[in-house]
Amino acid sequence: MLTLRSAVLSVACLPFALACTSTTAREYSDAELSATARVRSTATIDDVARALELADFGPLAIALPPAPGELRPDMEEFWHAAAYAWNSELRALRREVRAARAERGSAGQPLPIQGQGMLLDLSDPSAEIEFQAMVDVLGLLGVGPSAAASALADEQARAALASFEARAWSLRFEVDRARVELAAAKSLETALAALYGECAEVLPRIEVLAARGWIGRGMTEGALSALHMLEHHQSLARLEENRARANLAALCGLDPAHPAFDAMQSGVIDRFHPEDVELTDPQDAALLATLPTLRAARLELAVAEAELVRMARERWPMLGIGPRLMVRPDERLVGGMLGFSVPFPGALEGAILAARERRDAAWEALEDELVRARARLESTAREFAESVELAEEHAPLADRSVARMLFAAQAEFLADPERLERWSFAVGERMDSLMALVRARAELVRAWLDCEEARGARAEVQP
Repeated sequence: MLTLRSAVLSVACLPFALACTSTTAREYSDAELSATARVRSTATIDDVARALELADFGPLAIALPPAPGELRPDMEEFWHAAAYAWNSELRALRREVRAARAERGSAGQPLPIQGQGMLLDLSDPSAEIEFQAMVDVLGLLGVGPSAAASALADEQARAALASFEARAWSLRFEVDRARVELAAAKSLETALAALYGECAEVLPRIEVLAARGWIGRGMTEGALSALHMLEHHQSLARLEENRARANLAALCGLDPAHPAFDAMQSGVIDRFHPEDVELTDPQDAALLATLPTLRAARLELAVAEAELVRMARERWPMLGIGPRLMVRPDERLVGGMLGFSVPFPGALEGAILAARERRDAAWEALEDELVRARARLESTAREFAESVELAEEHAPLADRSVARMLFAAQAEFLADPERLERWSFAVGERMDSLMALVRARAELVRAWLDCEEARGARAEVQP
């Protein structure tokens, strides 16, 4: 008798023992943190390849960036791979996807086992003991609220993956735009430095003429101010380069001191040829299937629909069955337990109506996103056409004309000191035309990137 009583008491204490178990806490150290962060400042091809392997969690609806075969800063492979592996937003979203997938293992499980025990007289070892327990029948069968909760967890995991894909997709273009910004800033600084070197050759003549009083103070200061403005815009170009470097480093999760930033040149802009681009005009069905932002919005609608179903299934009754054991000094009685609970009438109607409103809001959000996607198709196509005309016609023609004007003005000044003002004016115009040309070429590549992002597919031409 005592053995059976001890067994009953042990079973009653078992849930408390299980609840006290916990996972082992991970130990962190400053040295480990510093070592992993230091990799970003000197990351090699092998480091990027290993990071890509760790970042992989299965097939995606978008193409994964391949591991770069070599470090070529003017090509996209290194930058895209580094961004996919180390971008802070993607790393957080990747953990969200893995967490959502892990939570599916707990979703839809039966309700907690209900149990209770009674000892009629603590002072009497032989007093009557009663033990009862019940389990969730519908949860064990996987129907009703259990099935709805499991379906909701599945949709949430798919939605988390779609959000990751949408961010990974937009990140590619953000990285390429940042590369264009950095290359344009470097090109502009180089072009302005070359122009300053050409114009500075005239500076000794200006100083000699001014010292001898053959040109007025106003003309002298005008010429010097033109050269100072060139230096000023060189400094601005270097500031733009530093900002673009920092932006690209943040997007790729790299240290701005990484040698790839210094090695990058203007290839990202120079290799682009607009005549190789053929823009498409996808229909709504194609956009819904290929544009990651629209896929993410569709899955958010599926999550809202699953949440509505889950709330509606909460109106199902809870049905529990289990054993009942009574231990008396002279006998043992074994029987069964049947229990149920039903939500109070109308108690869940407000929550169901709220879930229905959220479902309808998700549908409207999808509709709005499709409207914005169509608008982006039209606006990016127009901007690309204008950028082609600007970069291929207006800016180059203006730059060539101004270059000839400066050449003529310098020749006239060498022959006649009184033409110095014309030379100073031409220097300013040449500086403006160079900046406009560099920015027009960069804007053309950015406009093409906007077009490709809006259409949900990359073209064969790569920047």
